[in-house]
Amino acid sequence: MQRFVSVLIVMALAAAQQASAKPAAPAQNELKLRVGETLAVTINDQPVRIRLEPDAISVPTLNADVAQRLGLKPSMIGYIYVIGPERIRFGTDNVPYRAGDAAFKRRTAFSNRQLVEGADGVAGPATFPFRRTVLTLRDPQPGDRAVTFPLDEEMGRTQTGTTIDVGGRPIYVAFSFARAESLVTATGGKWIADANGGQFNGEAREAPVLYGVSRPIRSLKLDRPLMLGELEVRKLAVRVSDMGNARGIAEAAPPEQDPNEIVVTAVGKGKVPSQRLYAGLDTIGHCASITYDFDAKTITLMCPAQP
Repeated sequence: MQRFVSVLIVMALAAAQQASAKPAAPAQNELKLRVGETLAVTINDQPVRIRLEPDAISVPTLNADVAQRLGLKPSMIGYIYVIGPERIRFGTDNVPYRAGDAAFKRRTAFSNRQLVEGADGVAGPATFPFRRTVLTLRDPQPGDRAVTFPLDEEMGRTQTGTTIDVGGRPIYVAFSFARAESLVTATGGKWIADANGGQFNGEAREAPVLYGVSRPIRSLKLDRPLMLGELEVRKLAVRVSDMGNARGIAEAAPPEQDPNEIVVTAVGKGKVPSQRLYAGLDTIGHCASITYDFDAKTITLMCPAQP
């Protein structure tokens, strides 16, 4: 199954990069970026602008024209990322980076597509060897206080986030600046509906998921709020035909399930919490910043009370 293989390869790539990463120089221990800004780096001694997204995969990924400009060559290590019926084939090359005073190598992915607008590539908060990554939405204000979550190290190999327990089952949570509503994979949506009393509200509609690919989603109305620590997850939608299925959620017509997507399990230690929820700006947009502290293994949002 390509989905299974691609996720495991991405996990292996990111794990290898983290294992070999050396901490940045003292002046580069903390990386700070404001939403809308890009990180200026060099790759192969050429300037590149990277957008850091809290829900991006941990393997840095470049647009096709940038990879060509930099002279990246596909190695024997590649992977296929499956989004519903779309299959995006990625090659990788292990290339030298410089960010400020920090110099390091990263295996970098690219395809034959233009995947990012307004930047040359995209990366996650844990991609580069900084001890802390701070993503800022606005200036601090009185009333902001820390809301802290444990960093999920296992799934941090592919993305950077935390995990919540829903009815005794784990759902991996990443934060998203790219969408207003929150989005959960199909089986995760079924778990949430079972645990919190949920019904579909409205018909299926298309929404962008990743790399410009859109998939069908349906809004989920809950009888009891879904809490992420002190934060209520607002305006939740379900991917009705991906990563399992959403059959059994009240008032839902049986969705057409993607035949080539499955629930991914890890090799070795237990089961990967592969159901994923992306908490959007309706949930976190009132917050000032998100700090990923890789020494403390925490994610801290600075937020006032939810309006």
